[in-house]
Amino acid sequence: MNSAAVRGARPGALLRTLATGRARPPAEQAQAPASGAEVLATRAAFPAPADAAGGRDAAERCEVCGEPVAPEHRHLLDLRARVLRCACRACAVLFGHQAAGGATYRLVPDRRLLLTGFTLDDPTWASLRIPVQTAFVFRDSAAGRAALFYPSPAGAVESPLDEPLWTGLVRDNPALEGLADDVEALLVNRTGDEHEHWIVPVDDCYALVGLLRTHWKGFAGGPEVWAELSEYFAALRRRSTSVPAARRPS
Repeated sequence: MNSAAVRGARPGALLRTLATGRARPPAEQAQAPASGAEVLATRAAFPAPADAAGGRDAAERCEVCGEPVAPEHRHLLDLRARVLRCACRACAVLFGHQAAGGATYRLVPDRRLLLTGFTLDDPTWASLRIPVQTAFVFRDSAAGRAALFYPSPAGAVESPLDEPLWTGLVRDNPALEGLADDVEALLVNRTGDEHEHWIVPVDDCYALVGLLRTHWKGFAGGPEVWAELSEYFAALRRRSTSVPAARRPS
């Protein structure tokens, strides 16, 4: 995966830039195709079968040591440049040790937890005032607060999130106490009849936004994008471990 630049000190700059590929004026964003980085991130999170991925292996290399990476591979967050970098298996193992990355790299986790019994009622959701039924929140260590985003055809859009509301969600759902700063997110899916809540790697959110931007057609998105999003969440369910939202991290 080519690096997606994640520069800037504004709150939420990490995920905003990940999801848009690069900064664009609003008038350009609506018509901009998904960046190559988004498409590759989508493939990395939800890879094609091995026989369909053969032509991609040689082009993708670890951005730390230069070794080839598999179609499904881990990522490192470059803490200084605020960039997600592809990592081979050896580098992922190396930087999986908490002290190994120091102030430079942080390994993006690969756990996916479906939080059962999650407390988020309809009035609280409505108070977020976002126009879609999917959103994600991560703790932005540079800004010192939680940042809320929702996917759109133009990329990830940041929406205000009151700190007391987030504090209340963490209090009511203690599993969120284990959310890793910058590299993990709470993902909410309320499309159709679903009310699902996950802790996911931040690159899964990147993949979700990339899918939307890649397949969106016209004003309402078209049937293709909704089929892709349905398969995205179906694949996420298959890859996830169910845990009670009331369980504090051990």
